[in-house]
Amino acid sequence: MTNATNTPPKQPANHGPSYDLVQEFVTAVSYLLMPDEFKGTALYKFLIRFARQWHIANIDLDDVVIEGIKRGVEYILKHDQPIKKPEVWLRQVCLNILRGKVDTTIKDERKVAMATQLAQHPKNPLMESELIEQLEYLEVALNRLSKDDQELIRMKFLYRKTYEQIRQHYKYMAASEDVVVPSAQALRKRESRALERLRKVFLELYEGGASKFY
Repeated sequence: MTNATNTPPKQPANHGPSYDLVQEFVTAVSYLLMPDEFKGTALYKFLIRFARQWHIANIDLDDVVIEGIKRGVEYILKHDQPIKKPEVWLRQVCLNILRGKVDTTIKDERKVAMATQLAQHPKNPLMESELIEQLEYLEVALNRLSKDDQELIRMKFLYRKTYEQIRQHYKYMAASEDVVVPSAQALRKRESRALERLRKVFLELYEGGASKFY
C-alpha cells in the first residue's frame, strides 16, 4: 500500500461549488491511501485478488488508486455534481482501470498472433485481408453490445475463463453489495443470448457493408 509521500491530486485553484465537491470527494477517499487503514487494506486486497485472477503482471496498485481518485476529481469538475458513495465509485473505477490493462494485453497478444499467422501464409493476400476485416467488424460489433454482454463474452472467449472462474469474478464484484451470483447454468444461458446478439450485430455490419466507424 502507498506511504505518506503519496498525496491525493491537487485541488482546483478556485473556490466555487465544484471545489467544495472535490474537497468532499478527496476527503472521503484519502484515508484509503493511508497505511494500515482497514478499509484501504480491504480495497487493496480486493484489487490484488482481481489482478491475480486475471494474471495482470507488473501492476502498481498505488498508481491505480491514485489514477482512480484523479478520475473522480475530473468527473466532478466536468459535471459539477457530487459522487455518491465515493468508496464504491472508486472501487469500480479501479476495477475498470485494471480491466483496461487486461484488454490492452489481450489486444497486443492478438496482434502478435495475427502477424505470426499472416507471416506463415504469405500466398493468400485476399484471405488475409478478409480475415482482418472480419476481425475488425467483430470487435466493433462487440463494442456495440451492452456492458454485461461484453464482459461475459470477453471473459469466456478472450480470457478463456471457466464458468466457475466467471462466477468467482461476479462474487468479487458483488462483495458488500446486494447482488446474486449467477449459477453456471444461468451463465450458459446468458452466454448463448449474448452470442446471438453479437452474431446479429456482426452480420448487420459485415453483410450490410456499414462503416465500422459509425
